[in-house]
Amino acid sequence: MKRATLVALLATFAMATHGSTSSDLESSAVVDGTIVLSTEGTVQSAEVKDEAKYGKPIADMVRKAALQWLFYPVRREGKPVPAKVDMHVRVVLHKTADGNYSAYIKGATFGDMDRKSTDALRNTEANKRIAPRYPMDAIRAHVQGTVYLALRVDRSGHVTDAVAEQVNLVNIGPDSVLRQYRDLMAKATIEVAKRWTYEIPTTGPLAGRDSWTARVPVTYNLNDMHAPNTGRVWRTYVPGPYTQAPWSDKPDMDAVDAVANDGLRTEGADPMRLLPSHRG
Repeated sequence: MKRATLVALLATFAMATHGSTSSDLESSAVVDGTIVLSTEGTVQSAEVKDEAKYGKPIADMVRKAALQWLFYPVRREGKPVPAKVDMHVRVVLHKTADGNYSAYIKGATFGDMDRKSTDALRNTEANKRIAPRYPMDAIRAHVQGTVYLALRVDRSGHVTDAVAEQVNLVNIGPDSVLRQYRDLMAKATIEVAKRWTYEIPTTGPLAGRDSWTARVPVTYNLNDMHAPNTGRVWRTYVPGPYTQAPWSDKPDMDAVDAVANDGLRTEGADPMRLLPSHRG
């Protein structure tokens, strides 16, 4: 993908890098849309919501990739049926050595965005009143980023364990310093997340479980404090290392940050599953 194609998009990234460049930096967005699945598991159509937010080249890339995916058929009462489901695709941009830019799809999640569905975990009103506090040391250092949590939820709806699977920081700097702030943000987020509660699945294949895994992104953005949400779509950051939740039996490091920006994903609740050869 040529520089001219993405110049308009990349203009929004400058504030995140503070004028610095690094080969470790990547820019990405979660592209939201829908796909329609046939009874054979092929994608019949793919749509990108609000295409202008991402730019036509990115939207075209996601649509083209989606039409090549092959899924396990969705079944109802044992029979394969057509299905229309939300998709959330993490698209990553990298600057190449020749000054151009490459784009690729890192991961994708499907469905699980209907917060009224009783087939998956659902947020409670109480969680809105228990928000993580921005660590003061991070504020002083102007450190921003996103913590991607994995939470273990028991049948009472309480969080019994929590881990930060990945922490992406907007800032660049020595690895030791970035590690310090990743740990700081992860600790602050986990402490609060352990007080959250959820409504557990009461219908569907997950209803009989003893526990569930929820994945939730928490973003710390200084520009958003005490101000309206800017609606920024693309973010530039240094991706942190992936740490698997020890209790999860279905880790997917390529999809951990593909959860929609304000989303809640219940592991195993995706109504559509890609065949292994069509992942990535």
